[in-house]
Amino acid sequence: MPVVQITLLEGRSAEQKRRIAALVTDAIAEEAGTAREGVVVTFIDVTREDYARGGVLMADQKPK
Repeated sequence: MPVVQITLLEGRSAEQKRRIAALVTDAIAEEAGTAREGVVVTFIDVTREDYARGGVLMADQKPK
C-alpha cells in the first residue's frame, strides 16, 4: 500500500486538497500498478514559522 505524505504551508482549502489527493492517487495507482483504494495520501499543514527554505523561515522571507 503506497503512502504519500504531503507537507504544505497552511491555507489550502479542502477543495484544493481533494484535487491534489485525486491527482496524486491517480498517478501513483497508474505507475505502481495498484488499486486507487490502496493509495493513502496524508496532508501536513505547517505555519510559515514552522517551515524554512535556505536556512530562512518562510515568515522572514519577502513575498515573491
